[in-house]
This record gives sequence, C-alpha cells and structure tokens, in this order.
Amino acid sequence: MKPALPPPPFPAAMVGLLADLSCVLFRRSMDGDGTLRYDWVSPNTQSLFGIAPEDLSVNQVGALNAVHWADRDDHLREIKRSAAQMDRCTELFRLITADGQTHWLRGSAHPTRAADGSVTWDGAWLDVTQWMRAEHHFQTVMDHAEDCILTVDCATGIEWANAATERLFGCGEGGLRGKCLIELIHQPCPVAKGECHDDQMMACFRRGTSEVVARRGDGSTFPFEMTVSEVRSDGRLSLIVIGRDITQRKHTETALAEAEQRLRLTFEAAPIGILVADPHGLVRQSNPAFHRMVGRAADQVQGAALQTLVPELPVDWSEQPFSREVDTALDDGRQRRWSLTGRHFAAGKDDNSLSILLLVEDVTEATRAEEQRRKMERVLTEGQKLEALGRLAGGIAHELNNMLGPILMGAELLMRGGSLDDKNRERCTRIVEAAKHGRDIVRGVLAYCRQDRPDMSMVDLAPVMRQFSDLARSSLPPTVKLEVNIDDDQAMVMGNAGQLVQILLNLANNARDAMNGKGNLTVRLIRTMDEVPHALISVADSGCGMTETVAARIFDPFFTTKPVGQGTGLGLSVVHGLVTAMGGSVAVSSQPGHGAIFTIALPLADMACPTP
Repeated sequence: MKPALPPPPFPAAMVGLLADLSCVLFRRSMDGDGTLRYDWVSPNTQSLFGIAPEDLSVNQVGALNAVHWADRDDHLREIKRSAAQMDRCTELFRLITADGQTHWLRGSAHPTRAADGSVTWDGAWLDVTQWMRAEHHFQTVMDHAEDCILTVDCATGIEWANAATERLFGCGEGGLRGKCLIELIHQPCPVAKGECHDDQMMACFRRGTSEVVARRGDGSTFPFEMTVSEVRSDGRLSLIVIGRDITQRKHTETALAEAEQRLRLTFEAAPIGILVADPHGLVRQSNPAFHRMVGRAADQVQGAALQTLVPELPVDWSEQPFSREVDTALDDGRQRRWSLTGRHFAAGKDDNSLSILLLVEDVTEATRAEEQRRKMERVLTEGQKLEALGRLAGGIAHELNNMLGPILMGAELLMRGGSLDDKNRERCTRIVEAAKHGRDIVRGVLAYCRQDRPDMSMVDLAPVMRQFSDLARSSLPPTVKLEVNIDDDQAMVMGNAGQLVQILLNLANNARDAMNGKGNLTVRLIRTMDEVPHALISVADSGCGMTETVAARIFDPFFTTKPVGQGTGLGLSVVHGLVTAMGGSVAVSSQPGHGAIFTIALPLADMACPTP
C-alpha cells in the first residue's frame, strides 16, 4: 500500500487556479547525503500526463522517473547547483507521458535550507510543449531558409540571425549577435556604437529593397540584396532584414547584358536587312542595313506596314520559312532585286499570336554578275560550236571542191568542144556560174569561221545585184514575186562579189520562209550623200514580221525561230559576219504582221577602210 502524500504546501485555491493553466506544483527535498525525493505533487499530473502524483518517484540515479533520459543529467546538475548556491532553480526538461508522448516543462523553484542541512524546494512546472514546438518549427524553418533573415535592435544591434546568415557571413552560431548591421556592409558606420537611435538607424537603412556590397568575416566582399522592414513594439524600433547573395544573379545579368549587346551589335552590323513585325504586319524593329537599302530613316520605317516596304510579300504564308526573289523600285527610281526569307515565330513562350521575321538581301549585283556569267557561258558555248563548225567546214571543203571541180570542168568542156544550141549553152553557163557560186559559199563559211580570209577587191554592186537577180529567180518559187531596183548604175565598194551574192541569197531565202513561199520580195540599191557616202542595199518582204525581242537577237549565232530541222540559226549570223568584215553594217526593221526590211550599209570605195 502506497504511503499517503502529505497535505499540499500551497493554498487549495492556488493549486486549482494553476491547474487550469497547465501548471504543476511540487515540493522537492534533498537530504544531507544528496538523496532526492518529491514530498508532494499537485494532482493535475493525472489529467496532463496520465501519471498519478504518487507514481512520480525518484529513480536509482536520483532523477524523477518521468524525465526524458537525455535530460536527466542536466536536470540533476541544475538541482545540485541550486542547493549548493542556494539560488533559484530554473528547469527546462522533457517529460514522457503515460502514453509515450513527450512534453516540455519549464520550472522554477526556490530552495530553503533546514537546520539539519536538508534543502527543500517549493516550485512549479509549466507545460510549454506548444510553445517549444512552435519555436522548434520556427527555428527549423529559419535555419533551412536559403535567404538571410535578421532582427536588429537600434540599441543592442543584431538580436537574432538564422543559420543561412551565419554561413554566408562566415560566423559561428550566435557570432553575429550584438553586432551593428552596418558592420556587415562595406561602408563605415556614421554613428558610434551604443549611441544609435531610431532616427539614426532609419537614416542608415531605408525601408524597401536595395543592393549593397556586403563583407564577410574574412574581409571578402560580395553583392547583397536586402529588404528592410521596420517593426515598432512597446515603443522600441526593430528592423527585420531579409537578404540574399546575388553574386550568381549579377554574373547572369552581366552575361545576359553582354549577350544582348552582342546580339544588338550583330543586328545593327548585319550586311542584310532585318525586319521584325508584329502579328498585324507593322514593323517594330529594323536594322541600319535595311534603312540604307530603302533610303529611309529609322523613324520612317518604324511602325510602317511590311507591304508598303517590301513588294510581293505573301500575306498568309505558313509557319514554315519562305524564300523568294522580287524586283522593287525604290523611292529614288532605282530598280533593285531583293532576296526575301521570312518566317513566323512566337515572341514569348505563352504568346499565341505569331510575329514576323523577314531577312532582305539586295542581290542586284549578284544577279547581274550571274546573268553576265551565263551570257559569257553562252558566248563560249557558241564560240565552241563555231569552232567545231569551222573544223567541220575545213574538213569538208576539200570534198566540196573535189565535187565542184568535175562539174566545172565538164561544163566548160561542153561549152568549148560541143556544138550546143543557144538553150543548152545557156544551161551550161548557169551550171558553171552555180558551181563557182558554190565555191564562193564554201569560202564564205570558211571566212566566217576564221579558217580562211576572203579576198577583198573593188566591187561594183550593180552587176552583183543583177547576178543575184538571175540566181534568185531560178531558186525562188514562182509564188514569190521578186522586184530588183538599181537606182545607180555604179556603186563601187570594197568587198567580195561572191560573198555579196551569198549575203543577198541568204536574205532572200529567209524572206521566202517568212512569207511561207508566197509574197512580194523587193531588193533595192541606192547611194547616200551623207557626210560619209554609203551604198545601201535593202531587202524588204511581206512576211509575218517579228517582235522587238526577236529582232534584237536575230543576228546571234544559232538563234532561230524556225522549227527543229528547218533552220540552223547560222544564215543571218553569217550575213552579219561577212558584212562586218567588209567594213559595213546590217540592221533590221520589223513589226509583227507587217514584214521585215533588212538594210546593208557599205562605205563607197573611195571612203572605205576595209579590214585586211
């Protein structure tokens, strides 16, 4: 049977009142030999901890049996200190309840020494579990916060700092307590320590967010962003400072600023025009290269519609890039060719409306150079063709001469030895003239291909015209009406009679094809009395005529408007080459549906300077 507890050393009203406040009253005694015992404990331990007062006893090491094992030594040490110094005993320990939970108790007891040397304490324990848990939670949150958090008093300096602050400034636990906040910043404090007042503190630290240079314990500095808030309690001013090391952010901002500067310099120094337009097609950004291309200032381009700056720009192209070349006329009248490359893009991650990026390159000179290169390639190709033709002509010239030789010899023998009537003699004469003409044609082709140079001499154009008339009448169909007009009986030029007949026959054959074998062909010879007298031979037909584009290329080698197999494109180029070799010129005048007129101008013999 447990011994009955002694009566309470406190008034019953006090015991009941403190019980409502979760406060446990007790009387503790320690004998002269150091043995502890609890003489009386208020009965509310049953409701608070599930432990009856009579079940609270002292274990073999001298501590209360419900005290957490980790706190027993400190608990006994404080009791013995209080007994030795006869000073108030302050206690803070954990107690294990009957169901195994942990409660924090904070207590205070005053010792009294008896004559026999024993010590008695009358005290109280207050259940501070909720407060300790809140403080622990607060301390855990503060210690795990990455930002620095401090509280500063204007008189005592830094009152509290979390673990992040101590790590950042290189101080041990509690090492910042009592320091002036200005000591953490790389600047001198204008107020002596201990003399700082509210107004002076607010003068040193303005409310809000600012960037300063902070200083660690080893003297190194770093950029520090802090937010200062003021709190007034009981007439006392305190500051709450939340800050962070922004070294990495500064590095990132510097890198971004450098990247932006490089991008802007690249944008401004780009040799091609760059335009950025909003979803409505209005220009928002443009670089100097485009300003130079269009001859406008930046403010004239800014806000303008793309369609007014760039011609033939598609309005609704897809999100895929597009590329095309367009011709444009600038404000000063210049004609330029631009290469356009554009696409849509989202200006922001959450931007549903697409902006427009357009690259504009002036390819006028490149296009001209490419056209010139192609033209030179065509000239080279045609030259190679002519060279091949020259080799072919040189190869077959011997065979043609071998064929023409027997024809000439046989016709001449018939004319000399045989008794021919007038009709057959005329036929033999024409055979001889045709053979000689064929020989002259071979020589003309060789001369054009620069494998043979024609013999130049004084030639009267009137007999040449008559010879051409006889040959043309025998070769042209009867449906072509030939009219030859010789206004001057004599027109002496420096040339080759055979080649002149060949020239006129080529023009006559072209006229026949242009008239589809039916029409009027008029050939006329006149003399001009200009400053430099010329003999003019005009060949006019009533054919289909030609356009200006065709007329501009009519003398180009291998150019022909005839179907494949009906023309080589060499006839008129041979005419042009032979006339030029004689120091003359040839021109054409034509309109579709109104025939064509070819005009050959040869300087008269007394003014001619023939090419050797």
